[in-house]
Amino acid sequence: MTVDISHAVQSLLEARRSRSQVAPPFALPDRDAVYAIQDGVAAATGRVAGWKVGARTPTAEPNPAPLLAGALVKSPARFDGKAMHMIGVEIEISFHIARNISARDKPVGREEALAAVGDAFVGMEVVDTRLADFKHVDPEWLLADNQMNHALVVGDGVKDWARLDWPDLQVRLVIDGNIVVDQRGGLGAVDPVRPLAWMIDHAVRRRGGIRKGQAITTGSWTGLRYFPPGTHARGEFSGLGTVEASF
Repeated sequence: MTVDISHAVQSLLEARRSRSQVAPPFALPDRDAVYAIQDGVAAATGRVAGWKVGARTPTAEPNPAPLLAGALVKSPARFDGKAMHMIGVEIEISFHIARNISARDKPVGREEALAAVGDAFVGMEVVDTRLADFKHVDPEWLLADNQMNHALVVGDGVKDWARLDWPDLQVRLVIDGNIVVDQRGGLGAVDPVRPLAWMIDHAVRRRGGIRKGQAITTGSWTGLRYFPPGTHARGEFSGLGTVEASF
């Protein structure tokens, strides 16, 4: 199957520029086409701010997507909710990269990957989409659209993250003062370090390397939940820190 990657890239870029939505222009034949579209959009918008990665189970193949230039926003963050097609919120554990690893063909082992990681932080991924009728779109197109990423809000730093008992972390999502999620665990991957190390290896071998200052966020602990404009969202991991955003 022959696909026009350039056309797909330009369609998504125009949707971003005009704050509109587009229908997927063709079927995606494989994951290479997904990555080519992601890379094309990223190349047109500046150096990527980092990566998002998620896995549905502890053994599932992770799904990666760039965080575009300007995607990292400090907490407490403010967004124009009325200008968004939807307001999706996910509370996550995210990580800062503290050391460059240049692009290469050789795999990056777990030890080397984690040596490049600095602090962890409480993150809030803000989700929107450039794709029309997104609930009925091929999931590979959602991934091509950077898995619907709008921004990543950077909350409190988490120290000594390597010692945490990940399945036992208490996470809360509070919307306009009301608790809507209060649970232990909830991350599909269970341990966020596995997709973190996978993402670093993938970025080095296939996406041009990783760079100090980038962030990697590793999947939702609270599920993807949608809210209207005017919402104030607060996420917290008990004893670790918080993150906030208003829309």
